Amino acid sequence: MHSPRRKEGRLAILAMGLFSMTCRGEDRAPGRLTVRAPNEVEFAAVVNAKAFDSGWMMPGYHAIVWTGGRMAHAALLEADVSDGEILDALKRLQARPGDNLPMEVWEERKNPKDPAADTVIAGPAVEVLLRLPARRDLVPLASVLEDSGGRGLDMRFGGNAANIPQWKSGCIVCLYSCPGSKIGNARYTVRDYTKDTTRFRAKPGALPPDGTRIGVVLRLSARTG
Repeated sequence: MHSPRRKEGRLAILAMGLFSMTCRGEDRAPGRLTVRAPNEVEFAAVVNAKAFDSGWMMPGYHAIVWTGGRMAHAALLEADVSDGEILDALKRLQARPGDNLPMEVWEERKNPKDPAADTVIAGPAVEVLLRLPARRDLVPLASVLEDSGGRGLDMRFGGNAANIPQWKSGCIVCLYSCPGSKIGNARYTVRDYTKDTTRFRAKPGALPPDGTRIGVVLRLSARTG
């Protein structure tokens, strides 16, 4: 038999757990992925700027990739959550992805006669913000990047869920209009990548050292154009 005191202790722990769940509201997987209605998702990621700048495969292309994805080694930030989880979370916030980038966008990138690689990612606008150590305010992703082409970032929720089984990159945020991304950049197409129209690099001193864990906030924007 259990003593009354032990039973009371267990009830107290259960009550605290239920209270915590109630207070979290839309939070999901505490410490990993937080969904905040009406328009935000937050998760943790690790800085990986050296490989992003000068890695052996596709440097300057992937901004944020799930650590379990095959392109995590080349990303500026390696995320604790998967691209599929981010896709589901944004849909929970009633965001409708553009879903306009078939695999041909990548596969025909070197074919000048095929217009697929010129396709610009569609979907709701998304702000990509970083929660950095010793910084009170959130920092826009664009402010930690160098962009030799000068067009900047216009991030869109493309979704591209149908491409996940083929792509398997784990890409959450791409700096181009890529069919592997969940969120991509409408300022640069895959054709632009092929033609070296720009070259993204981490801005020196803008990010903490590699291996530092930071927060990433994806905020759906009211901007539609």
